[in-house]
Amino acid sequence: MIVEDEALIAMDLEMTLEDLGAEVVCKATSASEAVRLARQHRPDCATMDINIHGDRDGVSAAIELYQMLGVRSIFVSAYGNPETRERATDAKPIGWISKPFSEAELKRTLDEFSSDL
Repeated sequence: MIVEDEALIAMDLEMTLEDLGAEVVCKATSASEAVRLARQHRPDCATMDINIHGDRDGVSAAIELYQMLGVRSIFVSAYGNPETRERATDAKPIGWISKPFSEAELKRTLDEFSSDL
């Protein structure tokens, strides 16, 4: 699952994830849409931007996804300050990748997640 409100970044993430062998089951641009789609599609994990459309941010969405559905997130964001990372601990994040992201970073994080399954 991709949660990203910038269309070009979401498209780039989707292509990169598919190149790495992952299946993107849905894309969301807000926290409420992410929760609704996750309930419907039951993704294994989500890539999560922090600064997204709507009245809630990606940290809030990631915490809800984890607590309600057990879906963990890879934060892909320019916002990774210590306060934000501390707030996100309840989401049990898989990892943090700074924007602009690289395929190698995403692959390494996905590989770590897959080895934990």
